Amino acid sequence: MVDRTAHRDHPGEPGPPATGDWTDEAACRGRTNLFFGIAGERPERRARREVAARKVCDSCPVRLPCRVTARANHENGFWGGESEEERAAAGYPPHSIARRTVQIASNQGARRRDRAS
Repeated sequence: MVDRTAHRDHPGEPGPPATGDWTDEAACRGRTNLFFGIAGERPERRARREVAARKVCDSCPVRLPCRVTARANHENGFWGGESEEERAAAGYPPHSIARRTVQIASNQGARRRDRAS
């Protein structure tokens, strides 16, 4: 059983959901293209896509477990109302960083955490 009280990388953060399949209730089901950009996606298109994705997430009943899962697994894409840059700034960069903006957010988040320590 997964310990939901602490996350391995960030103590105090909840871990992934222990039971049940929250994805069955996700508002984004069947809308993969809205949450994952195409290769070479232009910044303007990405911004519009993520605004639309955020609107879906804002009304989703399983937004929190989605976000926790994305953070725990260092996922790419838009999950739980967060972009890759937002997760990276919070200390959960994706495993494969494809964009410079994600690298910058990850570095800035690390510097903030170092200063807070």
